[in-house]
Amino acid sequence: MKLLYITGGKIWLAENGSNYELPSYRAIQYKETIRQIQESKEWKTSGQGALFMGLAEARQDMQSLKAVVCGITPYEDEFLYTIRLDDSGGMYRRNFKEKPEMEGLICSGNDMRLGAIAGHGDRIAACVEHPDGTCHIGLFELPRSYYNEITAGDSVETAPSWSPDGRLLYFTTCGIARDQSGRHAAYSPKSIASYNIHTEHMETVLESEKYDYIAPKIDEAGNLWYIRQPYKATEEDSGNILLDTLLFPVRMVKALGGFLNVFSMRYGGESLRSGGNAKSKQKSEKDLFFEGNLIHAEQNRKANQRSGEEYPALLPHSRVLIRRSPDGTETVLAKGVLDYCPCTGGFVYSNGSHILQCTGGKPVSLAKAELACRLTAIE
Repeated sequence: MKLLYITGGKIWLAENGSNYELPSYRAIQYKETIRQIQESKEWKTSGQGALFMGLAEARQDMQSLKAVVCGITPYEDEFLYTIRLDDSGGMYRRNFKEKPEMEGLICSGNDMRLGAIAGHGDRIAACVEHPDGTCHIGLFELPRSYYNEITAGDSVETAPSWSPDGRLLYFTTCGIARDQSGRHAAYSPKSIASYNIHTEHMETVLESEKYDYIAPKIDEAGNLWYIRQPYKATEEDSGNILLDTLLFPVRMVKALGGFLNVFSMRYGGESLRSGGNAKSKQKSEKDLFFEGNLIHAEQNRKANQRSGEEYPALLPHSRVLIRRSPDGTETVLAKGVLDYCPCTGGFVYSNGSHILQCTGGKPVSLAKAELACRLTAIE
């Protein structure tokens, strides 16, 4: 079995006990092009003459260039991947061999933002992100390079996957709540929906006011696999209405301060909170971001380690992998699951720190990988 996955925005392959990166040659070419452009104009944008004429420019740090792989899916004897290159993006076809000429373009664009993808033959489902914060499912029919969006509205659709016969497309969906200015305020609970390719009919498969249902997949036996976690809004206690009203201004100030602090931690790597060892505390807690969500990684790891886990998860045990049989029976397969994929005789999952394979007995570590996602088994 080959296992493709993404960690640190790069493609990795686990095979025969080894793990190694499969580089994106498009990303390498992109960075080399930027470097050549900088060198070609450096003579007129640097030095005392350029400074005197006001033409001096700061040289862009090559390490700051963003090249992030967002999705992978098998295709024939190769695989497809989506990537974002600063403000541009696209989808590419790549062979498993280490040769640049084995990589081909499917589509690209300056404002194209494609996320997770899933393929069934020449039909490729891709998450298409928009500037207003919405994300919908687009369908490609290869070798054509354009797509048709099958979902719409003020919503976010992610994690597409196909039924074994290619008739149904499953995905996660949730609505967006906005304030009077049109700014994003919150998400509704995430639910699972399906789209029939032949009838173009869409229906809700699983939903709840208490839980998020994430990353659906259907196996050959008709079992529905998914990740379930508590919906955050249900964890808040409404409390006393009068007390909540009196404390509203204080909580708003604290919330604003907390938001700015998280923003600084995410983009600057440093806490805004002063006093004592705020910065060292932030580092020791090892808070990580995954798909826009803050994960208290070290806090979760310690709690899971105390519970006896050999490979402590970076996610809480309340985030569980479930297999639901056609008669509705649910079986919890693993806890602290970040991502997963079924495979022959069991399944493979990431707990944020390791990729583990379960075939009925004790989980076996396939790789140590932080926040590994888009797990894809090729058998």
